Amino acid sequence: MTRLTRITVAALLTASLLATAGAASAQPAYGYGYGPGGYERERYGSDWRRETAWRAGEIRDQLDDLARRIDRNDRRDRISEREVWGLRREVRAAREQFRWMNRDGLDHRELRHLQARVDHIRWQLRGERADWNDRRG
Repeated sequence: MTRLTRITVAALLTASLLATAGAASAQPAYGYGYGPGGYERERYGSDWRRETAWRAGEIRDQLDDLARRIDRNDRRDRISEREVWGLRREVRAAREQFRWMNRDGLDHRELRHLQARVDHIRWQLRGERADWNDRRG
């Protein structure tokens, strides 16, 4: 390649790179007005209850999934009856707390607290399955 060809190719590559970067940065970050400041925000306002309503459904689904996993492990005799009783009590208490907190919508602090509680119960179930000692803890 001649020196002029190399310079031309390098200039064309740089120009095409800058052109695609400019076009990509011109796109909306959240897609068609659904992000912060989009028309959904203008339509509904900044009510945090609407923003976290779907997350409350996720917490409810995770608690239901934990109850199913506990039942499945009980049927397969992977955890003892004492461990099952304790885990079911934890899930029942988490559901009651979820209902109590969700009566007027969940704020971000309550969501973090409930998610941490679900994660802790999930961790306990994993630990009970792995210990093989037929007692809690």
